[in-house]
Amino acid sequence: MKKSNIIISDITCMKEKYCIAGFDTYENRMKRLMIDGCYWDKDQIPKNYCQIIVENEPYEEPRDYPHRTEDVNINYNSINVIKNFEPGKELADCLKDSVSKDVQSIFKHRVKENSYVLQNTKCPSLGVIVISAHDIHFFTEDGKLRVSITDFSKQKYDMKVSCKYLRDIFERNKDVDILNIMVAKSQYAHCRIGLARKFLIQENHCYLMLNGLFLY
Repeated sequence: MKKSNIIISDITCMKEKYCIAGFDTYENRMKRLMIDGCYWDKDQIPKNYCQIIVENEPYEEPRDYPHRTEDVNINYNSINVIKNFEPGKELADCLKDSVSKDVQSIFKHRVKENSYVLQNTKCPSLGVIVISAHDIHFFTEDGKLRVSITDFSKQKYDMKVSCKYLRDIFERNKDVDILNIMVAKSQYAHCRIGLARKFLIQENHCYLMLNGLFLY
């Protein structure tokens, strides 16, 4: 059975399910880890960012692009955790081979209106940039957590925050200042950026979202 060595880097909220993704050090690429073609339940998600060895399984009905680029099936019961990480510099350093210059570079310059990628676009759906911590700012819109990011190319992006641990911090008292204080105390921000599924049947937009943030 083929195995993957995955550094789990993206633990994101998908309503009642969770999307788990990471960098495969064997294949030098990002993978979205699916269980029987589905997202993970709350009791299945890892308690920490971690490095795992896991067996792969066939994926009979892969989704459309761009998500098809990274989607893989795994045998959940085969997971062997070999190391745990805090969301900081050590983890960011382990993921340096997945860093892109800017947001457009992650998605092969297919991002439209600094906001979304069209469904069925053949490009990655997961990636990362490293920016100055001064170039990231959290805010709320209609009570929901969002973030503003300015990348290396001086392009500004406003997006939803899907990262579980950031949302957990925010949900404790709905105070966005706590996150901005964390940012202000840091020099660099390792920003993991992904594409959401298209939201409505009649639209074909896969919007940008912040899947993870490692400050140092």
